Amino acid sequence: MFDLNKLYAGHKTHGDNPLCDGCSILEKSKPQHSVMDYEDLKESSVLFLSDSLKYRLGEISCFSKPEIALINDCYKESYQLAASVKCPSVKEADMSPSNMKLCRAHLEATIDKVKPKLVFPCGNLAMKMLIKKSGITNKRGKSYEYTTNGGHSCIVVPIFHPYSCIKEPRHTVLFRADIKNAYEKYVLGKKSEGNFSYKVLTKIEEVQDLAERLGNSTQTIASDLETTGLNFLKDSIMSISFSTQDGTWVIPLDHKDSPFRKGEEPYDATWKSLKQILESPTCRKVFHNAKFDLKFLLNYGIHTRNVWDTKIMHHLLDENMPKSLMDLTKLYFANELEDL
Repeated sequence: MFDLNKLYAGHKTHGDNPLCDGCSILEKSKPQHSVMDYEDLKESSVLFLSDSLKYRLGEISCFSKPEIALINDCYKESYQLAASVKCPSVKEADMSPSNMKLCRAHLEATIDKVKPKLVFPCGNLAMKMLIKKSGITNKRGKSYEYTTNGGHSCIVVPIFHPYSCIKEPRHTVLFRADIKNAYEKYVLGKKSEGNFSYKVLTKIEEVQDLAERLGNSTQTIASDLETTGLNFLKDSIMSISFSTQDGTWVIPLDHKDSPFRKGEEPYDATWKSLKQILESPTCRKVFHNAKFDLKFLLNYGIHTRNVWDTKIMHHLLDENMPKSLMDLTKLYFANELEDL
């Protein structure tokens, strides 16, 4: 049998912290259990939070040495590390809402001590402890405002846990990008540059002018369809959009309020103009998952030329990376996404 007194000797631990009363996780049989790791922390603009503390070869820490090495590789400025759950080796399944509420008081004490501008909860449990949401894959990279009961306000940006990146290296690019984007925006105060304009075309003359402008150019044009469903044999195109560095144009098609829908006078002229853009060999048409859009366009007699697909291109860059449109938007345009 282990002598628990010897095992925990020398660590700053508190077995009967009054703030922990009622917590089902706290093992009262251990003379010393919960660890207030914030006692030795210093003020810093950035705080990384792990899930729970771990005993590693007799030492207690919130991140392992390989995990800290990864953080250091991705983030070169000063920071502080802490655990979101102060008891060691706690799993997410152990954390009931009442346990989270009790433990959140200790977590807020950590934040009040460090006074960070930016907090990175690493992994699902750390994220749930702060913003009470789960699903790190979908929430990572997004920003949330948080204010402790002590009055300190900060920005919370959930990211993958470093262990997840070590286990699944494809997460590392997103881990690095999320840290970089959040630091530049919320600590350095950098703002995204760009003057975006959006225009819905409602006159055939506008569509024809756009066709002349884009169809005869050598520009790179991002294009996207909105459809009434996923079946290209049964469903129709509700709208099509074109984007360049100069702006975005949206053309409503099979929409109840569209002046270009089937049966209206400009219908044929509209599709003739779209054909002029999409079949032009000079301008690049960029889609994401192009096969979906191209099948719909074929039903309207359009054979799109000079097609580029960001999903395929990103797969060629790194076959292990997630390739959904939202994943790539978070990776390359995180700040712009936050501003929308």
